[in-house]
Amino acid sequence: MKYIFTILLTYCFSSMYAQDAILNYAENDTINDNAVIDFGKKLQASFYEKETTFFLDNFDKDGFASKIVLTDEEIANSKDLKAFNGSFKKGFFSKFDAFPTKIIESMENDNSYDIVNFYYSEDEKKYHLLFRMFSDEEGLNYHDYQLNYVNNKFLIEDLYIYTTGEYLSDTLRQLYLMAIPKNYMEDINMSKEQISNMVFIFGYKNLVAKKEYKKALDLLNNLKGDIRNQKIFYILKIQVASEINEVYYMEAIDELLKKFPDDPSTQLMAVDYYVMLKDYNATMGALNQLQEVTEDDFVEYVKGNMAWEFEDYEGAEKAYTYIMNEYPNYQMAKINLLYLYDFLEKHEDNILLLNKIINSEEFSKQELIDFIDDKENEFINLPNAAIYTKWKEKK
Repeated sequence: MKYIFTILLTYCFSSMYAQDAILNYAENDTINDNAVIDFGKKLQASFYEKETTFFLDNFDKDGFASKIVLTDEEIANSKDLKAFNGSFKKGFFSKFDAFPTKIIESMENDNSYDIVNFYYSEDEKKYHLLFRMFSDEEGLNYHDYQLNYVNNKFLIEDLYIYTTGEYLSDTLRQLYLMAIPKNYMEDINMSKEQISNMVFIFGYKNLVAKKEYKKALDLLNNLKGDIRNQKIFYILKIQVASEINEVYYMEAIDELLKKFPDDPSTQLMAVDYYVMLKDYNATMGALNQLQEVTEDDFVEYVKGNMAWEFEDYEGAEKAYTYIMNEYPNYQMAKINLLYLYDFLEKHEDNILLLNKIINSEEFSKQELIDFIDDKENEFINLPNAAIYTKWKEKK
């Protein structure tokens, strides 16, 4: 099934002066739909096989690099800066396998990494693949892969990371600008505002490196111009405010939510924000909006966790049951439901759930008994329940 939705994606310093990516357009048709689906399946399989080759072989290096380095016009055809650009790209791509390797390492640490859907951006005239990364320990994140169409072949051009609120190329653009030798600055053909923003990057990163977070926040607040209308401005404020204290952190998130109320990637931060405010309805509203935009029904599991935290036990049971039925291989929904029934002393429901798990041949009866009776697993009521004792003894 195809999902088409609009996501606002370009938020960074680079949007003020970065060159456009190499323009290669794919038609929005069934043939390309199927090609993108096949591409997504192969990409997902490569990660589960702990293989980076597919990612690297199908990455549009030229399209990606064009978003990062300054153009010949911007560097006024400076030979020094041309040489610097060449060295930067060579050095970066020689270590680019670090990104897919990081995904694989996250998966080895119990993160799942699965394709959710694909869509076609009418504004960009490009296809996108949306992947979900999740673990109970690290939470929920999405990677939105932007695909370029080169020589009748789809290639990864860039990816938008929800938890950072920006494209990977935007993040690297900042690193690139920081790396430009200061004595080359006079060769750059930019406006005063653009140069000012580059100087800001130097100052901001230096303050953060020295852990002078309050000064870094003050520097951000003193910025002028169009940058204050860009999402990266608010993302940076959140990042540095989180290092100061919870009050600054919540104020920074509040500014972001007010500035970009309909942006889907902000909803991940909104969940954290509303949980701290102890606002259950707003928390669930943010998750509902995220689920609607991504069309990812796995968000129900996160809703179950939030429902339990806010003591909506009926909502938690409903969410876990949904995930258990729709994602039968995801064990944590069943485990959480076992704990929920134990907490609520719904022992009959727990026995029914245990029998269902046994019938599905996921675990043996003895394995479940060992799990429940192990005091380290902290079941409170079920181990002492008469119905459980009777169930254990039954052959």
